Amino acid sequence: MRERKTIKHRQYTIEEKNEIVINYLTGKSSGYTTLAKQLDVDSSVVRRWVKQYQTFGTTVDRRGIATKETTPNKGRPKQPIKYEDMSKEQLIEELKVYEDIKKQIAYLRNQKKSVK
Repeated sequence: MRERKTIKHRQYTIEEKNEIVINYLTGKSSGYTTLAKQLDVDSSVVRRWVKQYQTFGTTVDRRGIATKETTPNKGRPKQPIKYEDMSKEQLIEELKVYEDIKKQIAYLRNQKKSVK
């Protein structure tokens, strides 16, 4: 059996995270870095927990939330090209771009065949 290459850190429940943040905010625990070393996590993780607690009133477990079903339109929305609004010069330029793309695809296909 193979050994793990990375260290598997402990996963904290929401209740444990809330308790850690409350101890930090009430002053029972000192700075982010010392608290992070005690918990064996990165200091940015503790900062995130504190920020979540201050924003939402609890730490938030967002693992597995961003799926295609919940956020289907992630990223920059694509703007449809309106050829009717283009001038003759813009249409010619657009056609040149498409022709260049076709030439590049044909070249790459040819390269792929010659490699085999």
